[in-house]
Amino acid sequence: MASKENLKELDDKESFQLFLENRREKVKVVWLGSESPNLCILLESGKVLYVNGEDENYECWQIGDGYGYVANEWLVVAVPGNAIAVWSPEELI
Repeated sequence: MASKENLKELDDKESFQLFLENRREKVKVVWLGSESPNLCILLESGKVLYVNGEDENYECWQIGDGYGYVANEWLVVAVPGNAIAVWSPEELI
């Protein structure tokens, strides 16, 4: 597997193209980095989608079900300081 140092940083156009090319791939495993909340998604084809989760000033990524899509809105965010913030319906806490 490639190391973080060997990964190419993609611009917005390249990122969207990559998502579109792999949008039908099945997800096998999702995990967070051990020192930072880097988001890693292993696809059925063996490809790994890596999203940087480390920044001193900004939220790097967020994932959730989207406001208004379902009755139980939830959100997970990689926040500054190598931390994760979670908002979830009360019944899941």
